[in-house]
Amino acid sequence: MKIVVFETVSKIIIFSVTAYAWGSAYENIWLMDEFDRGLANGEINIVNVKFSVWPFFVSFILAILYMILSFNMKPGKKFNFLFKIGEFQEGDEREVNITNKATRASHVTFTLATMLAMAIMAFSTGVVYNHPAFPIYLFAGIIITSNIAYAIAYCIEYNR
Repeated sequence: MKIVVFETVSKIIIFSVTAYAWGSAYENIWLMDEFDRGLANGEINIVNVKFSVWPFFVSFILAILYMILSFNMKPGKKFNFLFKIGEFQEGDEREVNITNKATRASHVTFTLATMLAMAIMAFSTGVVYNHPAFPIYLFAGIIITSNIAYAIAYCIEYNR
């Protein structure tokens, strides 16, 4: 159970930092497009573009650190590094059932959150115009919500 909690918290941090990195980059690109659109209309829009590579660097370092720590926490360490990253462990039958129920909860949450995000996007055009990176944060929120649902379902089933 501690592996699932560790990986969920790690994924929340990584997705948040990555969403911030891509969101800030997209906002800067959007500002430059606004400048170009204004210039094409004969207007001069003053934009303040500040691009930083640090959020991308931090998210990359966190992802590498997550992969290493996740691999080291697994009980059966083998060479198949890429297949051992993630919560699923091929242990006993109880753990397989717990993982199946948690995965089902994660998929249901993902589906409902996606439908809710579509409704939010359809009815919030003003928010998207004022905050152009809103869809990126919304998508990261969907993934984070699905990971949280997995962890909660896993912990509840594990403690039964």
